Amino acid sequence: MASWLETEAPVKFDDLAVPESVKFSLKAYSTSPDPPHLLITGPAGVGKTASWRLVARQMLGPSWKSTTHVLQARDLAKKRGAMGLFESFLRPGGSASDTLAGRLSLDAFDRGISVSFESSIAPAGSESIFDEGYTPVSRLIVIEDADHLGHIRQAYLRRMMETVGPASRFVLIARAPSRIIEALRSRSQMIRIPSSDRGIVIETLSRISRKYGNEPAEGVIEDIAYICDGNLKKAVFTLELLKIRGLADDRASVHKLVQASTMQAGRHLIELALRGRVVEWKWVDKGGRK
Repeated sequence: MASWLETEAPVKFDDLAVPESVKFSLKAYSTSPDPPHLLITGPAGVGKTASWRLVARQMLGPSWKSTTHVLQARDLAKKRGAMGLFESFLRPGGSASDTLAGRLSLDAFDRGISVSFESSIAPAGSESIFDEGYTPVSRLIVIEDADHLGHIRQAYLRRMMETVGPASRFVLIARAPSRIIEALRSRSQMIRIPSSDRGIVIETLSRISRKYGNEPAEGVIEDIAYICDGNLKKAVFTLELLKIRGLADDRASVHKLVQASTMQAGRHLIELALRGRVVEWKWVDKGGRK
């Protein structure tokens, strides 16, 4: 059975649990005939991934998945040959002149003949319409956790963004925009998604509970919203976990779940250290001494 995080994922911009100003910006940029590169920022669990997926669907049409390329920058951190992997992603052909961003896809021209099924509703309410003879964006390059790229790879990406053609756009996702170099920030339109309001979290969890006929005990949803502190993704996952384990009828189960997971993680970490199983370490300077 699919997780609620998948089945309850938004399919339209209006479904996003974000401020109206953010919805308006996402809709405006994705329907523009000449959309900018995007930098979507915000804390964990507020809808950054859901937002770029809707942008990709609106911008590229029903066949968006075939021309959306995603790189998880966090996977490159401290990995041997990371720069080579990064170059291979941006230049899959291995040629300096053949870049992913420079490739034009024929999928950009099939929007008028593609059948849009109910499961592929345009997030803005209707498909984007462009003037005759205009070449729409046909490829989207998404870099998740772009703030983990490092300055060298970001500088490499900047040079590519300077030469990208009209057929491609970059979407950078980051929690800490301050770790993105100024050259990338100035070439992108930044959209900041704040932490989810507690009222929105409670409303979303209540709607999901009613939909699946699983009304939790009084106070459970409020406690989850308080503990998750603006992380809507974590809140939905916690509610589903309680429902699967049959604990949604006990308000104390929320606190027991959080306490058990927190204590268990800390205890496990201490046990590993005592056994000498150190996964990673580094020198720390204190008063000129290490």
